[in-house]
This record gives sequence, structure tokens and C-alpha cells, in this order.
Amino acid sequence: MEKTSFLIITFFVMIINTVLSYKGTMPGLICGNCGKTPVPYPLSTGPNCGDQSYKVRCSAGTLWFDTKGNSSYVISSISPQIQKMVVKTPTLYPNTCLSSDFYSEGIQLDPNLPFNITGSNTILLLNCTDNMLHLQAPINCSSTCICHPYVNKIQEWAACRRQSLCCIFRTGGSQNEYMIRLNSNGCMAYQSFVGLDTSLPIEKWPQPGLELMWQIPDPPACKNEVDCNVLPFSKCLGDPKNPGKKRCVCKSGRYWDAQGYCQKCRHGTACKIQRNKAPLIAVAVVSVFLMLLGGFLVHRRYLIKRRTIRLLVKEREEILSANTSGKSAKVFSGKEIKKSTNYFDKENLLGSGGFGEVFKGTLEDGTIVAVKRAKPGNAKGTLQVLNEVRILCQVNHRGLVRLLGCCVELELPLLIYEYIPNGTLFEHLHGFRLREWAPLSWLRRLVIGHQTADGLAYLHSSAVPPIYHRDVKSSNILLDNKLDAKVSDFGLSRLVELSESDNTHINTTAQGTLGYLDPEYYLNLQLTDRSDVYSFGVVLLELLTSKKAIDFNRDEEDVNLVVYMKRIMDQEKLMDVIDPFIKEGASKVEMETIKAVGNLATACLDDRRQNRPSMKEVAEELEYVIGIVTGQASKS
Repeated sequence: MEKTSFLIITFFVMIINTVLSYKGTMPGLICGNCGKTPVPYPLSTGPNCGDQSYKVRCSAGTLWFDTKGNSSYVISSISPQIQKMVVKTPTLYPNTCLSSDFYSEGIQLDPNLPFNITGSNTILLLNCTDNMLHLQAPINCSSTCICHPYVNKIQEWAACRRQSLCCIFRTGGSQNEYMIRLNSNGCMAYQSFVGLDTSLPIEKWPQPGLELMWQIPDPPACKNEVDCNVLPFSKCLGDPKNPGKKRCVCKSGRYWDAQGYCQKCRHGTACKIQRNKAPLIAVAVVSVFLMLLGGFLVHRRYLIKRRTIRLLVKEREEILSANTSGKSAKVFSGKEIKKSTNYFDKENLLGSGGFGEVFKGTLEDGTIVAVKRAKPGNAKGTLQVLNEVRILCQVNHRGLVRLLGCCVELELPLLIYEYIPNGTLFEHLHGFRLREWAPLSWLRRLVIGHQTADGLAYLHSSAVPPIYHRDVKSSNILLDNKLDAKVSDFGLSRLVELSESDNTHINTTAQGTLGYLDPEYYLNLQLTDRSDVYSFGVVLLELLTSKKAIDFNRDEEDVNLVVYMKRIMDQEKLMDVIDPFIKEGASKVEMETIKAVGNLATACLDDRRQNRPSMKEVAEELEYVIGIVTGQASKS
């Protein structure tokens, strides 16, 4: 509170002095215009101007703001006096209700940089799944939500009219400070308005935009007086907040206005303005009272949080102990896991998905592990982590990633797996050049496919009760040192309880990944083992072609790999799209096995689930094809 009062007073003084004081020019500190748009300090468009922590990008006279996931947003306006700017929201992919930043999971700011989303934005979330119905205020997903008349009124959003569920919320708070998250299990498109009055007719709403703000920067760093030539009326002195570092501190009679200038004080030395002290004393008394009140509330919140965590731990232990049909998961201490990951240092981050992050860790005995945790503030992710413990305690198969244990005493539950060092099948097929991996041979692709199918067949046919994975995709197939496959990520999996086993399907909300999701499951919400078979069929297409399941770099009608390949197969042009690496130099027998696997993929992707083979039959067919290839290799 004291800091807030100080910033308000400082801001008021800065506004007055900005108007009345002289501003010297600092070509070495403030960047030039980007087109016709001035670039105020501390924003930086180059290595020799602005503050390098506040980077923006100038391209062809337009300012861009870059975020995580390689997404970029046009900056439409900047208000340097209040450290805010507005960026244009993304458009939709043509004829879809998908925001153009969907595949980078929406807008995600780097929490290590001095930017965050302000609390002035009203967000419309569109094309949402039923998972959003479990969320509470301030998110509103009711049938009377204002997002419904918006999409009906605005022609550009016509594709979203077919989607029955949409939501609205106002930004602000820790969960929304750095991101607006999109994914196939939540919402897939969004629109934002700054300072929106929802009582106004839609025709009078402001132009769409998302308001961001930046922290007030410190004066420029320096090593000697020469470095401070970029900031007139300053000298190089020690930084009181960082001992051992120096900054260009404004000389006596001037102050740092955080916009790249040492402004002249109006009333003499050190900017101490003589005023009636009575109001200041009153402010001080109120401030002390508010600080004491704030301290009490913080302490009370701390006690509530501790009690809540104890209850959560107890609840999680009850969930895990309820599993009596399988082995118990080893329970690790929070202290041990935090130490193993260096307190979840970003340097140890292996990957991040819709509901969790995976970190590399080293236990005290030297064992290297992979530690998965739900993302902060994501209750759905927490439930999925606990579900994964429940699933993996039931199974033991060489084709499935091995669970070493779990940790439930921290605020976020953790899973501890064996560490699989060679990345994912997705990376080997689509990003191998970035990791300097050699392309996978045809035989190795067959082996990976068979090992994956064998692991899934075990879940369907041998696990008791049976398990449906629900998220089979190439990025969930890990490769070990020998490039053997390990199926991972059981957060969406479903145990088929005894009461369900007599039925032909399970009624459940459709969940999975765009491009791999069984269309019959999506339409009817009826989950069967053949839904995993469909997803595996997409993986077979990836193994054959090295093309992504969804790729917007392809022609519009070819974005979806399944649709594209079905047309290719109908035209009997399969060999035209096979990965050249496995096609060139292939023997006649190998060419025949490539065609056989193409036909197997087509069978897995049949629109009617009853026409698809079982996963056990798929595994047997791949094992037979491997025998043919290895038999040919031995003869040669």
C-alpha cells in the first residue's frame, strides 16, 4: 500500500513536470520513429537504444510485440505517461472459429519480462468445450452471455455461430496477468476490448484490442561517467537497490521521469517541494493504518492457505489410496523433488502442455527423472495429474512410460517418471533438423509404430480394468536411447470400470487433440477403444509422410492430414506423398510394405468405428510387416 501511494504521488509530480519542464534530446537513449509512430523510452527497437528488457519490433513501418510461442501482435497505440500500450487481437483462420494464435496456445507473455496484461480488458472466449462449465466467476459461460449476440452481429465471426458455448471475463489477477490461454480442451478463439461497457449496443463498442502495461524502468546502467553521456544531467553512481552495480543517477535539482529524461525540479534542490505538512501527516497516518490492516489480512490469508493445502493433501492421498486394484505409487517429499529440479528452474524445463509442465531432475542417488506438475492456478490440470497416478499404478508394460512415484504435499501435485532422453516422435519427424537428429529409417518407423500399438493394445486388452488413452499423438510418444517408443501422458485417460465394461462405449465429454480426435467420438460423445485406433491411424500417416496432423502452411483443403491423405489414397497416389527419405533407395519389398502400412492407416481411420481393426490386430499386422522387412534385409 505504501508503495502504491508513493507511485501515485510520483506519477502526479511526473505529469506536471512533463508539461512544464525542458526535455533535452537523447539520440543514444530513445529510439527513433517506427514509420510515423514514435517509440518512447524504455521501448527498444534495436540493440543501441531504449532498454533491452523492453524489446518491441519495427518491421516495414509497423510496431510489433512478440510473445512466447513465436506469436506477434501489431501495436496500435502507446501511452508512455502511464506505461501502457494496446495491441491488435488476432484474426481467425479462414472459415474456422480458431484464433490465428491458437497453435501457440493464445497470447502468453514471458513472466521474466516487465510486461503484463492490465485489468482493463474484457475477453470474449469462443468455440469453448464443456470443460469451461466447471469454472466459476469471474468467467461467465451462461446462455445469456454477451458473446452470443456479438458473434451473431459481427460478420467476421460468423464461423463461431455454430459453436454453442462461449464465455466472457474481465482480466486482472494472477491467473490472467501474463496469458490468455487457448487449447482444444478449453476455448479455441477469443476477442478483447479495452474499457468495454457491455451495456452499450454492440455497434458502439470500441475497436478490439488488448491492453498491456510495462513496469517503470530503472535509469540506464553504467560502468563509468562516459556511459552516462546518453542521459544529460546525470552521473554514474552506485545503485542503492543492487549493491555492486551502477546507474546514471540524475544530478541534484533533477529527477528521473522513467521516460528517458532527467527533468528539472520546479522548486529547487532535490525536488523537495515545500507544502503544508498537515495533509502529508494525515496521509502517513492512513498509510500506517492500511499497512497494519494489510499485514493482518496477509497473515490471515497465509493461515487459510496453509489449512487449504493440508486439506488438499489429505484429499489427494484419499484419491490415491482409493486405488486398491494396483500397486501404490512411491511418495516423494516436496523438499527432495524441489532440490532435484533446482526449485523448478526454467533451465530444467523439458516441455509444456495444456495442463502441465515437465522438468528434468536428479535425485540424491543420481537417478535422472522427469517431474510433471500441473500449471499454477489450473484445477483441471491438478485433477489430470492425480488421474495419471491412478492410471499408471494399474499398468506395467515396456511400451509405456514408467511412473516412479508422486508428491502430493506441495500446492501442486507432482508425478515423477523415468527420464526418456531422446525427445518425442513428433520432434524426430517434424523438427529433427533443429536437434541435429538423423531422419528415422523405414524399419525404425515400423518398430516405433509396433511398440506404440503394442502398448495401447495392452491398455485395451490386458489392463484390468481396461484403459482408453484418449490423447494418442506423436508428441505423446517418447523415444529412449535406443529409439524405442514409450507412450506417455495419461492425464486424459479413462479407466473402463466394471459397470461400464458390459457396454460398447462410455458417454463422456470429447477430449483430445485437433487432428487426432476421432470424429465419431467428437460428434456422439461415445468413447471406445476404436477412438484410440483412429488417433493411432493419424500417427501412422505421420510415420509414412513426415507431415503434421494439422498444418496451416498447406492449402486450405489440405490443412487436416487425414482429409488430405484420404483424397490421395482415393486417387491411388500414396507413393507421391511418402517421405522421400524412406522412399528413395527402398527395395521392391519395402515399397510393398509402405503400401501395406498405408492401407492399415486407412482402415484405422474409417469413419465408422465398427469397421476399424482393434489395436491388438493393428499391432499384429505391424509385427508381420516388420518380419517381411527384416527377412528381406537378411537375404540382401
